[in-house]
Amino acid sequence: MWRPVSLAALFLALISLAVPAAAQTTNGVISGIVSDAQGGVLPGVSVTGRNIETGITRTVVTESDGRYRLAALPPGRYEMRAELQGFGAANIPDMTLLTGTELTRNITMQVQGLNESVTVTGEAPIVEVTRSEVSGVITQDQMQNLPLATRQPMDLALLMPGTSQDAVRARKANSNIGAGAFTNGSALLVDGVWNKEGNTGEPRQDFPQSSIQEFKVYLSQSPAEYGWTAGGAVSMATKSGTNQLHGEGFEFYRNKALNTIDPFAKAAGQQKPNYSRHQFGGAIGGPVIKDKIHFFQAAERLKANLYDNVVVRLPQFYGNLNGVFPSPEYNNMTFSRGDWQISQKQNLFVRYAWQVSDFTCEGCAASSPNPWFSGGGGIKQHRYALAGAHTWVLSPKILNEVRGQWTNYLFRAHVPGVTPLKPLFTEDPRRTANLTQIFNFPSLSWGANTNQYGDLNSRQLRDDLSITTGQHAWKFGVGAQSLPIRQSIRTSNGTWTLNQDQPFNPSNLSSFTPIPGSVTQFTAALLNVGLWAPNVLWDTYVEDEWKPAAGLTLNLGLRYEYEAKVFDQGRDLNDKTIFPTTGTSTSLAPLVDFSNRGDKNNFGPRAGLAWDLKNDGKTVVRAGYGLYYNPMNTQSELSEIQNYRQLNAVIANPPYPDPYGGRDPISFVSSGVQNIAVEANDLENLQSAAYTGGVSRQLGAALAIHVDGVYNKMTKVPMAIDINPRSGGTTGVRPLPQFGRVLQTQSIGWTNYKALLLRLEKRLDHNYMYTVSYTLASTEGNVSSSSFLSTVTDSAHIAYDEGPNNSDRRHALVASGSVLLPYEINLGAVFTARSTMPFSAIAGQDLNGDANITDYVLGTTRNVFNRGGQAAALAAVNAYRASRNLAAIPESQISTNEFYGVDLRASKSLRLSATQRVELIAQVFNLLNRTNLLATWTTNALSSSFGSITSAANKRQAELAIRFVF
Repeated sequence: MWRPVSLAALFLALISLAVPAAAQTTNGVISGIVSDAQGGVLPGVSVTGRNIETGITRTVVTESDGRYRLAALPPGRYEMRAELQGFGAANIPDMTLLTGTELTRNITMQVQGLNESVTVTGEAPIVEVTRSEVSGVITQDQMQNLPLATRQPMDLALLMPGTSQDAVRARKANSNIGAGAFTNGSALLVDGVWNKEGNTGEPRQDFPQSSIQEFKVYLSQSPAEYGWTAGGAVSMATKSGTNQLHGEGFEFYRNKALNTIDPFAKAAGQQKPNYSRHQFGGAIGGPVIKDKIHFFQAAERLKANLYDNVVVRLPQFYGNLNGVFPSPEYNNMTFSRGDWQISQKQNLFVRYAWQVSDFTCEGCAASSPNPWFSGGGGIKQHRYALAGAHTWVLSPKILNEVRGQWTNYLFRAHVPGVTPLKPLFTEDPRRTANLTQIFNFPSLSWGANTNQYGDLNSRQLRDDLSITTGQHAWKFGVGAQSLPIRQSIRTSNGTWTLNQDQPFNPSNLSSFTPIPGSVTQFTAALLNVGLWAPNVLWDTYVEDEWKPAAGLTLNLGLRYEYEAKVFDQGRDLNDKTIFPTTGTSTSLAPLVDFSNRGDKNNFGPRAGLAWDLKNDGKTVVRAGYGLYYNPMNTQSELSEIQNYRQLNAVIANPPYPDPYGGRDPISFVSSGVQNIAVEANDLENLQSAAYTGGVSRQLGAALAIHVDGVYNKMTKVPMAIDINPRSGGTTGVRPLPQFGRVLQTQSIGWTNYKALLLRLEKRLDHNYMYTVSYTLASTEGNVSSSSFLSTVTDSAHIAYDEGPNNSDRRHALVASGSVLLPYEINLGAVFTARSTMPFSAIAGQDLNGDANITDYVLGTTRNVFNRGGQAAALAAVNAYRASRNLAAIPESQISTNEFYGVDLRASKSLRLSATQRVELIAQVFNLLNRTNLLATWTTNALSSSFGSITSAANKRQAELAIRFVF
């Protein structure tokens, strides 16, 4: 049988015959044509580029058409010199090369008798005339001069159009890029290696702000060297040392005196909590051997005394849960990097990053309608990554780069206030001592029984090559990455679902007596389970930047990707350690065929053009098409391999407080049919087809406007669907009576994303800069979740899930800028405006007999509220409520969650010497003190607070800081 491993081996053999060269994942390119004063091209010109700060030097010779190309250059400031016998040398003293960009710099040389040498301006063009992707760079100037509440540079990706954080989980330094409106929808790279963990697809590790040089955001049409993303990509470059010893030390401080109290907490009579936040650290870098070896070190610690203001929705029932609860957290990060210029032809860097963090309440907001002791609670994480790269210029036309990475990521979920244990599979009773049962009412959820531990690793190796031949700049690459996960799941105490709000006091559970008939379901996981889920990503690509005519560039590429193991391909159904029921009536054999698993046809063509209309570097028209694939999430793999190893109880209309009626829970569950989860044998990777067209126009030396249209069609989105539904509704016979619900993950989901992206960009020049980004977008589909894996709400009516996607915001405007005033006072600000998101109406009962309390109210579909069909949907909700003798919901109760915010940063520098200064900083977030409601609607139609939001983002917060720079 053909295997992708064979393709990879063949590819490696082929590129070993031609000497390999490198991709510009974080590096950049300086290219152009050298000509004489009459416009004739000059072959044989020696062109040398030198990094002003580190001394890295690269020399190439122009070809017969006068073209030169300096590839794989680290971002930074460069000086250039062109030399040819009989001509005066041409010098370009200072150019800034940004990460992942190609700087086109044509050079004109004079006959030596006229000029011994000539110096030309080094102003970097603001319009890239050779690239067809929709992208932009977040620079060091923006990181230093704009307000940033988290000190995580990834948040500045929101300065670009087509970005959001609407599908980002709390406490994750993540952004949704382009059409990647899923938690795992974007590619995230640091120094050209993967920075996503394989379980959720979120950033695996955070880095100190001081360690990030800049990063490029690909909103759409990333080149073939970028893959495993259905949306956009972010490529970060870390800092290296320079020839000058430099560094910083800082402290950022907040406390309750600088904050405004939350409006919901204030209305409930709560006092301002004793909040404080310290974020401090430093960085130092410099030479070990000038122009040869450099080092850089950064460290940062966050210690925050946070408090969760709980304001429940129905205080007449749950008011005893209101209060202010301590939720401390910390986050420690270190970063070390060393760079060695072995020679003009070889460079090497190695870096190590380490992070330990613990959040008491991962999802807590400034105010929350959910009790403090509820949900998943906290999570402790320990992460480290060792990475490096070697670049080798083997000839003026050939360059090779090898990158590798070794990472570990450990997470330990825990209830608030409990210190998690270190061993993964510990049986220590302290691990589960504080877990409770969960009680889900229409307007409130209380309890915590999540106790998941996991260890995730990453081992990555890739080799990339570029060969320049005249009008062509070829790239080839091959890579492999192993992303396994080991997971330890403990028993849960169970979850009760009730269909009526009623008095509830968890401090005296023994006295709780539910309203008769209100308990509709009990679920529980009864066994301790250890899981191992391997996952291996293979990829290879070829691309060509072809310049067939003056001003015209064609970007052509083909990428192939294969994900091994995650589809459970190669597993043995006879392995009773994983599939203990093989050979019995409940064997998975009728449903699975591991020999035919795996998606082997993930070929992704890329085609784009960039046309410099007048060949003057000022106006470029671009268009592109690409086919992209997203990695499968390991959640479906984990679900399939724990069938029957984890006994799950799902009991409808159970007695309270003993749902098992006096029987042993395990024997009770074992006597009935089990709900199981499997992957479809033809399950495939999510596929995304992207079409773009746009134009960029330089309006001034540092000013440009960019306009792009984007259409992205995602298909084969994995969704779980019940393939064993009861006939005739809730009481009929199942087609496979030996099973209960059978959730099969299939490639049946789809989403469409259409957007108009506008960006006016003024780079820092004459002491000021600004960016204005506007997005007009629409995203729709049938994917019911923005998280890792969606489940079809009603298997008999898949169309019910069709509608606006959860992250759909039609309008977004972000304006940012900074200005340096006299007396070294710097002002920076960011203004953000985003329109509302939609939401759905959930019935709060199992209407279709699938044992899930997720059905939509009859007559409604997904996300109809806050969109055009709201009036009819509200009428359906009120008809449903009337059938249960509940009062109607007025339309005035329906909340929207538009976001408007102004953040401000002001700083004053005090010079101590020519190379030392102290910077005094003040930042204010949500300057206008607006109440920005979170996307936490009460969606249960049985609740009297249906459609309302009683949770908001932080009100105005101020921060004071001091920073010493040398």
